[in-house]
Amino acid sequence: MNSTPLAGQVAVVTGAASGIGLASAGALVSAGARVVMVDRDAAALRAACAPHGDAMIPLEIDLLDAAACASLVPRSLALAGRVDILHATPVCTSAAISSTRATTPSTACCSSTSPS
Repeated sequence: MNSTPLAGQVAVVTGAASGIGLASAGALVSAGARVVMVDRDAAALRAACAPHGDAMIPLEIDLLDAAACASLVPRSLALAGRVDILHATPVCTSAAISSTRATTPSTACCSSTSPS
């Protein structure tokens, strides 16, 4: 049995600085992947990535901002050279929902983004 089935693969994990996103990123690294860790909390990203060296790459993005959300894939590609896996951890808080409703259309920020 291959203990690193994802060796050579790059994963992008959103909400990666804590909770389910962090646990998922750890599992992907354990399976051999390099992981682009996406979160808006820069300090938590640095802390999460530090013990893993080059296996985890921090990328600070606030995915509630539509322009920042649209930069997710190009910035991930620039950092890691490729993307094989995208693990989007849905994270919503009542504060995030309230602020999003007040400032953006009802669609998710990335769902209407088209490549340029």
